[in-house]
Amino acid sequence: MKIYINCRFLTQRITGVQRFAFELCKALDSLLIEANDLQVIGLMPNREINAQYTDYVFHNITIQPCGRFAGHIWEQFELPFYSRGSLLINLCNTAPLVKFYQMITLHDVIFMTNLDSQKWWFKAWYRVIAYVTSATAKHIFTVSQFSQQEICRLLGCNIAKITVLGNAPKITNYPYQDDILHKFNLVSRPYYLMIGSNSARKNTQLVAELFAQDPRCQELILVIAGGKYANLGEVSTIEASNIIYTNYIDDSALRCLYHHAQALLFPSLYEGFGIPLVEAMAESVPIIAADIPVTHEVCAESALYFSATDSQQLANCILLLQTQPELRERLIKNGLQRLDNYQWDKFAKIMLAKLMLETKEKE
Repeated sequence: MKIYINCRFLTQRITGVQRFAFELCKALDSLLIEANDLQVIGLMPNREINAQYTDYVFHNITIQPCGRFAGHIWEQFELPFYSRGSLLINLCNTAPLVKFYQMITLHDVIFMTNLDSQKWWFKAWYRVIAYVTSATAKHIFTVSQFSQQEICRLLGCNIAKITVLGNAPKITNYPYQDDILHKFNLVSRPYYLMIGSNSARKNTQLVAELFAQDPRCQELILVIAGGKYANLGEVSTIEASNIIYTNYIDDSALRCLYHHAQALLFPSLYEGFGIPLVEAMAESVPIIAADIPVTHEVCAESALYFSATDSQQLANCILLLQTQPELRERLIKNGLQRLDNYQWDKFAKIMLAKLMLETKEKE
């Protein structure tokens, strides 16, 4: 049986959902050796593949460029045509509205809430896609039990229609790029790391204000890594001599920043999963996370928690970690044990089993 995968992500820069799609496709590619009755084709716009993906060659998934357009226009109008008559798998939140024989992936439904700075047109478009495709899709994949519950609550989906997968760390496959430490004068200087875009829900301002204004943290260095995106609107940047903004960096540089960090600070107000959490675990970095449902689901006993609206609780956690080395080691140990739950091969096997079941029912 022929199955198509929406591979529009191959033309995009890698961020969270693109990493999920790429790594899951790679894991599926390995598993398909044993699935001789499946022909899997990855459809993408007739554009150049982003250089970040070119280090891997697919062997059992055929990558097929098609169509004349790109972006959402390609996805909405040309993708349904080229995948007609067969099951289509979508991995990056969006999917064609007029394709009814498909499975979709919703990483989160932040666009259904008021917890983000996304522009109105972006929210409106994603809401339309989510409402229509979640109602018509054969099945829905997501990345956490929290997101599963949110999809049911905000989109009215039956929980039996949703399968929870997850995310896994992958930057451990990249070499350390120590140049990043020299570039920002971080060699032999202890620092705390935060990963986040210019999204209001990332709660960057709370952390930046703490390091800029609280005497207990003004002697500490905060490194904030992450790109800026036009659809997220503007979030004011707090400048201070002890705060470093790296903007978007590649995976080798990111791995280096993780490896040398005193801790990962994760103050998000809302997340579908939180990939930096498992990346920090993989690099043996302790985690200080906002006390929200998904961080407990992912981290359990491998993080210290603070109220996402209380910077003083965050400061207390930082000082606690500084003064109790045994606590630091316990968090690292717990994190490494948690990683067994987050493996791409495991998620790919769950998805492949769902695809095989669908093909049998179709026959």
